[in-house]
Amino acid sequence: MKYLISSAIILACLAVAKYLTALFESSFPAPLLGMVLLLVLLLTGIVKEHHLKPTASPLLNYMPLFFIPAGVGIIEHLGLIAEHWPLLLTIFIVVPLTSVVLIGSAIAYFKGRENDS
Repeated sequence: MKYLISSAIILACLAVAKYLTALFESSFPAPLLGMVLLLVLLLTGIVKEHHLKPTASPLLNYMPLFFIPAGVGIIEHLGLIAEHWPLLLTIFIVVPLTSVVLIGSAIAYFKGRENDS
């Protein structure tokens, strides 16, 4: 029964997310929205961790299996990646570094303003 309840909670979050993305014709991924909904339920205390543990623990144990489709997708597009590797490398390095620098500068600026007042 505990597996059924925990599975139902997870699947209900996914179903609500799919309904919301269809209702608002959003391009936001429904599984990601479902995880956000589940996070909100956990943070608000509506759903407790022990409610999800029976189903979530086995899923987390076999989490690496979920990365196989992504790995296969990368291997299928190796030619495309080899063709555009400088752009991809720039995106993977420059964009995160720029984000870290900008966010760090913004936080330092606002923390400095708090200390001045």
